[in-house]
Amino acid sequence: MIIVSREWRHYKTLSEKTRLLVSSFALRSIAHPLLTLFIHSFIWRSTFSLLSVSMYSLGFFIFLPIGFYVNGLLLRKIKISRLYLVGSIISTMSTIAIIFFSGNRSWHFLAYGFVYGFGSGIYWANRNFLSFQETESKERNYFFSITSVIGALIALVVTFFMGWLIVLGEQNGLYTPTVAYWVFGVLASIILVWSGVVVLKGDYKSPSVKKIFQLNITPKWNKIRYVAFSMGILEGIGFFLPTMLILLYLGKEGVLGTINTIVTLFIAAITYLYGRMAKHNHRKPVYFVTLILYIIFSTLLIILDRSIGILIFTLFGGLTAVFQWITIEPAILDVMDGEVSKKEDNRYMFVMDQEIFLNMGRIVSVIVLFIIIRMFSEETGLLYAPLILGICQLILISFIWKKKIL
Repeated sequence: MIIVSREWRHYKTLSEKTRLLVSSFALRSIAHPLLTLFIHSFIWRSTFSLLSVSMYSLGFFIFLPIGFYVNGLLLRKIKISRLYLVGSIISTMSTIAIIFFSGNRSWHFLAYGFVYGFGSGIYWANRNFLSFQETESKERNYFFSITSVIGALIALVVTFFMGWLIVLGEQNGLYTPTVAYWVFGVLASIILVWSGVVVLKGDYKSPSVKKIFQLNITPKWNKIRYVAFSMGILEGIGFFLPTMLILLYLGKEGVLGTINTIVTLFIAAITYLYGRMAKHNHRKPVYFVTLILYIIFSTLLIILDRSIGILIFTLFGGLTAVFQWITIEPAILDVMDGEVSKKEDNRYMFVMDQEIFLNMGRIVSVIVLFIIIRMFSEETGLLYAPLILGICQLILISFIWKKKIL
């Protein structure tokens, strides 16, 4: 109880508006497993096509920056808290469309990905801006860690029960998996909209958007573009590849939910410890070490027995994705602080610019997977893409480290 009381006091040091953001992010975490993990499993169950799953993610990556751009235009007329809610509402539309109407061609899912990407662009543009605006440099390690841990713990419970409720209903003849997805889809949509409504309670300042995009900014920020692109290189396939590996080789949604629950619990514990203990100078070495570990686990995915390799990769490989954000993102925001201090009206431009280059990396990630599949096979793409992309990002991040960009 002493530990809980101490941590609660530390949490209360965040401003009221910042804590309100934490609450909203936590609510979204309830719906998040359906929006990501289980929507991919539903597409796979409907089509048995890795191409369809990949096309959905590709559509998401393409339209995400478009949502950022349109949001910037709308911010000139509409409050940021209202647009935050609008982004949540649009995001639900693609999920509902997939679950209730599905489709049997790859381009159907590309279109669904467009809708989800556009809505997510509006949502994440405002979420990223609010996270930037409502936090100071000294508290960003803690803020990103606590939101990550809370989200992970919520997703842990939701993922486990959702996975087994889908499978057990089918095994006992109580309901079909499709009916389970319908119910979860409706509940997730309601919660997602609720997470947007929460932010309406805060008196958040909307940005003054004079310029949305600029080709050349400053030499220092051009280096941040390089960082964002390198982050996307590995993150692109991370949206769906672990799910595909589990469903193809280990089992159905119940196994998927169980493995992701274990992964989430493991990552949550490490993430919280990092957030409470890490200093500014820990960011780069911690990220570098986790990336090296990712390459090792990707190698084991290839050389070990298929089941053991997948278990190790899914259990520990996810560390990289988490630490990519909680180590690099606060550092990027610190650089952004210095850039916007020169001209406050450019604040939103920097938030969007980072997202554009991040998604360029994600798109390249999916294209690399497509090329491997085209040249060899789906199995080769699933097994070798993580290692190839991990090495590519290691080369990029090593250059960034050498040049002391962050």
